[in-house]
Amino acid sequence: LLNKANINEGLLYQHIYPENVCEIIEHNPDVLLLDVRTVGENHGKTSNLGHLKNAINIPIQELEERFSELNEYKGSEIIVYCSISMRSPRASKFLAENGFQNIKNMLGGMTTWNSASIEKLPCKNTLQVVK
Repeated sequence: LLNKANINEGLLYQHIYPENVCEIIEHNPDVLLLDVRTVGENHGKTSNLGHLKNAINIPIQELEERFSELNEYKGSEIIVYCSISMRSPRASKFLAENGFQNIKNMLGGMTTWNSASIEKLPCKNTLQVVK
């Protein structure tokens, strides 16, 4: 559960809202986007939520065995997301516990992203890929 007064209290990573993503990318276009949903969800075969452009897809079920693929990003800013923010906090915690230092978990995942207006997400049309 989150402390509403401080949603990042006691965490090794930071929670952000979808509306923060556009600003983060504007200031750091090299931010790594990490989609921890299944390949079917990411490719639109089992879900129609789409994904974020240039995101790396490593399903949460494979993260422990594949996280070395992300070693070059240990010092980079990483935004982790899933469908509804059930898997991404676990992935964010795992990465932070394994030496990644600038991890951000997108609260609400692609479900919240999709429900947000273009006014809240000015990069929505350029960043989201829907198949």
